[in-house]
Amino acid sequence: MSAMSSIPNILTFLHRANQLKTIIRYKSSLSKNGDTVADHSWRLALMVFVIGGELQIPVNISHAMKLALLHDLAELETDDVDAVDVIKKKVKLEDKQKNEAAAMKHIVKDISFGGEIFALWNEYEKQQTLEAKFVKALDKIEAFLHLDETGTSVYIPKEFYADYADAAVNSFDIASKHFPPLKGILDPIKTELKRKFEENGVMWVEKTA
Repeated sequence: MSAMSSIPNILTFLHRANQLKTIIRYKSSLSKNGDTVADHSWRLALMVFVIGGELQIPVNISHAMKLALLHDLAELETDDVDAVDVIKKKVKLEDKQKNEAAAMKHIVKDISFGGEIFALWNEYEKQQTLEAKFVKALDKIEAFLHLDETGTSVYIPKEFYADYADAAVNSFDIASKHFPPLKGILDPIKTELKRKFEENGVMWVEKTA
């Protein structure tokens, strides 16, 4: 396919991706101040660039940024599932993953470069590369940042499961053997978040505490 003939596919894909600007996150956990999937994906890509570069993380930053930009693309069809609903088993993780895989196949099926888009998304889902682990760790940290910045006073549940991000962050730190570890970024965010939640009467639940 020539460069000119691929333009309709490019525009179709961009129109579809634009819907992420309307998908609200944190619907079960925040009464207001939920960001959109597009907001989240943009800052996640920014975190990959800044943290990856400044801390000299041993990953392909350009590739990791692609994973960050595409990791939640399926949600333009499935909607965002709040982590609280998965933690409380209101939504089965297996069902979420199955629905998102089907959505991704539908989203890219008529796009000339859809195979590449799906492969990048699937790489993130499989969590077998260092780049995928890096992006997932930062994905969880970004969520904690958002709550710290805008969410503690409007948090709906009576408890906050504070070890939600630990597995992803530890998985990358162990795989990369990098110093300083990403835990060094997560821990001060958690300290500040815990203080704010306790001030607002939200119980801090952490198995490792």
